[in-house]
Amino acid sequence: MAGVFITGTDTNVGKTMIAAALAWLMRRKGIDVGVMKPFATAQKIFSKRYKSTDAAILAKAAQVHDSDREINPFFYAIPAAPMVAARILNQAAPSMAASIKAFHKLASKHDFMIVEGVGGIMVPLTSEEYVADLARALNLPTIIVARSRLGTLNHTLLTIKICRDYGLSIQGIIINGMPQRPGIVEKNLASVIQELSDLPVLCVIPRIKNITYESLGSSIKKDVNIDLILGR
Repeated sequence: MAGVFITGTDTNVGKTMIAAALAWLMRRKGIDVGVMKPFATAQKIFSKRYKSTDAAILAKAAQVHDSDREINPFFYAIPAAPMVAARILNQAAPSMAASIKAFHKLASKHDFMIVEGVGGIMVPLTSEEYVADLARALNLPTIIVARSRLGTLNHTLLTIKICRDYGLSIQGIIINGMPQRPGIVEKNLASVIQELSDLPVLCVIPRIKNITYESLGSSIKKDVNIDLILGR
């Protein structure tokens, strides 16, 4: 199955908007792209149609009419790791097997899949399984989204190490939220990450006010060869 798995160095690094922007760009190229966030947690339910705000954003960007259950099989209305959220809310525990089954069913309806992980690569889904296990089970190349602030080198290199330990294929890194006037440290961030990891930084996205997946997609398009992500 053709697709890509989007993970991040932490929560709130911009994974959802970047996944949505990639979906939007692919739709504009006439590609039937499906989107999925198997596990999501949030402070509250977003709407009657989509429990997760992230699922709603992804669905709109990809222009799909798949159900909430198909896009986001597991949702917990508390901002915590799925394993922890399920325990606190006394809800059914997340199921890796069920999420993988849901992925293959949804993937059969589309030509390309964009799957967003919850939080960072080592967020626990169950007491024995992590986001990294999900990425490995889906067997999709991985894109890592990183911040542009102090600490990013450490967080990014740790994420890369885990991905490699799990045998994941890393397609590259996207640095998100670069200041409009970056300092000397920020200016060197991409080159240092590439030097230390031997991986490509696919693009560096500037900090955008009132960001939308369209504006983000336009920024990504300048640097990222979408055909490479598509495996062409």
